[in-house]
Amino acid sequence: MRSYESRGRVIAVSVAFWLGACRAHVQGDAQVNAAAEVDDRKWETAESTPPPARKLAAPPPAASARTPEPPEAAHFFGVSHDLSLAPGVPRAAACQCLTVVSAAPSDPQFIWQAGVPRTSPDAIAIAIAADGVACSARGAAPLAASIAAIERRGNDVVITVENVREGRPVMRGALAPRPPEGGAIVVQAPRGAPYGAPANGGPGPCRLAAN
Repeated sequence: MRSYESRGRVIAVSVAFWLGACRAHVQGDAQVNAAAEVDDRKWETAESTPPPARKLAAPPPAASARTPEPPEAAHFFGVSHDLSLAPGVPRAAACQCLTVVSAAPSDPQFIWQAGVPRTSPDAIAIAIAADGVACSARGAAPLAASIAAIERRGNDVVITVENVREGRPVMRGALAPRPPEGGAIVVQAPRGAPYGAPANGGPGPCRLAAN
């Protein structure tokens, strides 16, 4: 009888032991899983928040009226390499040994190699020629009259005419603003060139009214 009781106690203890072991195993697995879940969670990163949409600048309001275009730019004032007198223009002396003609750039007395330029309304063209003009002051050497410079001096437009030797570039024309009332086209020449004196040979400078 006692042996059966002892055997029953042994079985009860064994069952209790295995139940406790199973409970401990389940709790251990739960703790391990919880720890693993926490450990995995620490590597997770929060989803990045997208940047706010960039606002595009609004287009400028349309102009209520069309902006007027600027006036056409005037052609430069100065010596022009493609301007000369037309062949049929009389070679009368306006200054000593020199023909000088001033007029609107489109005047048929002028020849433009590149075509008549666009200019402001107050522009005038000036062309000179020494060929065919009687002059005893030029000497025997083959020389040509050339415009060396042009400038505005008060109300006057002053051109400097020099002699250049054959083969050198010759400038026979210029553009200038029309002299105002009381102004004139004044021709001057460096020493040794006769063009700065009046046609009658009197004292200079040679002053001409602008046409």
